[in-house]
Formats: sequence, structure tokens, C-alpha cells
Amino acid sequence: MSFLDYSHLKGKEFTGLSTFQFLAFFRRSIVYTFLSIYLRSLGLSTTEVTLMATVGMIANAGAQSFLWGGALDKYRKPTMFVILGEGLAGVGHIFMVFGYQVFLGVNQLIIAGYVIIFALGIIEIFWSMSNVGWSALLSELTTIDERKKLMGQLSIIGGFGGIGGAMLGGFLFDNGAGFANGSIFFVAAVVMIFSSLIVYFSIRARSHAEHIKGDDTPTLDNHPLSDLPSTLLKGYMIFIVALVFINFGRNSIAIITSLFLADPTGFGADGGAIAIYSNVGSIASMIAGALVGSVVSKRDDDKVMLSGVFLAVFAILWLIITPSFLLAMVSSFLTGASQVIIGSSSYSIAARMAPEEYRGRLFAYYNATFFLSWGMAATFVAGPVADMLISLGFSNADAYRGSFVAAVILILTGVCILLASFRYTKRNGLFSEAEWVVRQQ
Repeated sequence: MSFLDYSHLKGKEFTGLSTFQFLAFFRRSIVYTFLSIYLRSLGLSTTEVTLMATVGMIANAGAQSFLWGGALDKYRKPTMFVILGEGLAGVGHIFMVFGYQVFLGVNQLIIAGYVIIFALGIIEIFWSMSNVGWSALLSELTTIDERKKLMGQLSIIGGFGGIGGAMLGGFLFDNGAGFANGSIFFVAAVVMIFSSLIVYFSIRARSHAEHIKGDDTPTLDNHPLSDLPSTLLKGYMIFIVALVFINFGRNSIAIITSLFLADPTGFGADGGAIAIYSNVGSIASMIAGALVGSVVSKRDDDKVMLSGVFLAVFAILWLIITPSFLLAMVSSFLTGASQVIIGSSSYSIAARMAPEEYRGRLFAYYNATFFLSWGMAATFVAGPVADMLISLGFSNADAYRGSFVAAVILILTGVCILLASFRYTKRNGLFSEAEWVVRQQ
């Protein structure tokens, strides 16, 4: 299958999807690579800074689950959801800048920081329309066998967007000036609005007659999870608990890492240096994304996932002891690679365990372990640990290192549960049992 060899996806649509993915990673990177540093400079504590992810992710997850998911099933217009979500988010960012600049002007810096945090949370409610619409759009435009290929190609294209966003963000950041004058958010807003136009002009909503025939399936009864064999459900939930500890551990320091690198007691890195650090991780993710398909298909998923988890542990341990900013790049590379390895192998494991009629709900649990880990773990674990150590007289850098240690402990706890999950599934033959359930429906 060649690069553009898809059964139903047109060249114009592929170009639209690719451009959108590039711009999506660009605007995420230009803002979130540096926002935590700016919020900390306004006087917010480490825990308060982590709220920028926690509030947004809860709003996003809640809106997708309780608002947009049902609305999309009712109206079946994923293209329109993407257009509205991106457009409204772009306009929302512009209004947010004017809002927090009022408080910057009267020197109410902490209030300005909270305006950013909660305004982003409100924006995420509408922005999440784009998330749910995007997922449905990819399914509508491709067959089942083509989605893995498309996601791999889009991940590489998105990596280039992330690199570009980090580079421009590093230039505009200028010790916080890029947020104070609003230029970073304005660029992101323009990109979002432009992204909505790209989708509008390149991807038209298809009629029911044009839907992918290979995906047409009869409506099935919504079987309760209690109908699943108890051993299968228990095995799956043990695996989910393991993912909670692993993902919450490794992602709990995502926000704090930038603070650690920029702090004078750490490495005193400026915006350009932090952009380079971020880009090393993006390059590693792109390399891993290009290779992981063949690795996962030829190797045992359990062993592949364990290797990814231990790469994440080693990356954090190295960040704790690394003597220089240059050598810290090793941690960024290992972190970027581990994200792709853990994501692909854990998905493969979950897919093998989840019968088709239950995948929507079972994958909702699986996705939540990734989605919520970016904010909640930082707010309830990494942030409080750092603030406690700072209050005890430790330097900021050593306090952040303490958060890294807490993250490693969480991950290793998850490894113990993961090993128990592997033993349980093999002992009870759950993969074959899941296949048996599908055949019996």
C-alpha cells in the first residue's frame, strides 16, 4: 500500500487532514511548551500551575462524554463539529487575552494567571467538539484496515508541526513577553481559525450513501458490562488500574519538567533551549512512530509495553541525576520514544481483550488513563510534593527532583500491577475468551 493508496480517502481530503494535523500540533506546542513557566513567573505555586491542565482536561473529557458525543451521534456531522470547535476555540483565545491583560495592567498577576487557567477550561468545553468530531471523521473517511496507516502518517506530520510550534514559541516567549503581550495566544488563535477553514474547504460532509461500506454494521443491542464473563472483566480492570499508575506517574511531571529546566537552581534554560528540548522528544516520537508498527507486530505486546515503561522510568531517573542541560536531552528522547511504545502496545493489549460489542465503554476507561493523567496527577501528586519540599527549605530544582522520584514510585507500582495483570490474563486465557464472546454474539 503506497503513501496515498486509500480506498475512499481522496487526495484533497488527505491534504486537508495532514494540514489540520500539522497545525493542531503547531498550536499546542507553541502554547503549552511555555505556559507553565509563565504562570509560575506570575507567582502561582507549582500545584496552582498544574491546574492549567487539570481544569482543561476535566472540562474536555466531561464535554465529550456528556455533550458532544451524544450530539454527534444524533446529527452525524463530524466535519461541522471540527469546524465549530476550532473556530470557537480560536475566538475564545482572543477574548481570553483581553481578559487577563486587564489584570496584568493593574498588577494583579495571580488573578491574571487564574483567568488564563479557567478561561482555557471554558474554551476546552467548545474545543472538545473538534476532538470528538476529528475521531469520527477519521473513521468515516477510512476503512478499518487503513486507519493504522493513516494514524501513523498523521503522527509523523504532526511531529513536524510540534517542532515548528516549539521553535516559534521559543522565539516569541522572551521571558514571558509573548504571553504578556498576547502574541503567542494570538498566533494560536489564528492557526485554529485557519484550521477550521482548511477542513471546511477540503473535507465535505458525506451523505449516508457515501459512507464507507466496509464500516456499515447493523445496530446492536447495548449489552451491559455485567454480561461479560467475570474473569474477563476483572482481568481488563486490573490492566486499567496498572495503566492508571503508569500513566499518572510518567505524565505527572510533564508540566513540571519545563519549570525544572527553566529554574535558575536547575539549568536556567531560556525559551529557545526549552524548545530544543521539546523538539528532541518530538523527533524521538516520530522515529518511534515510523518503526513501532513492525516492532509491535513481530514482538510480544507484553514485553514491548514493559520495555516502553522502563524507558520512561530510565528517562525520569536520568533527569534527576543529569549534570547538564545538554545531557538532559537524553531524557527528552527516551520520553518521546516511550510515549509511542506504551501507547501502541497498550492499545494492542486492550483491543485483544475487549469484545467488539463492548469496545466503546471499555476503551473509554482505557482512554481516560491517558487523557486525565496530564493534569490530575500533576495537581494531586507532583505539584504538592514539590511545594511541600520548597516549604521545607529545599531549592526549587531539588523540590522538582522530589516530584520526579514520586513519579517513579507511581510507575513502579503500576509495573507490579501490570505483571499481575499479565499473569492473570494468561492463567485464565482471557484473550481466547474474549474472542469466544464475540463469536457467540
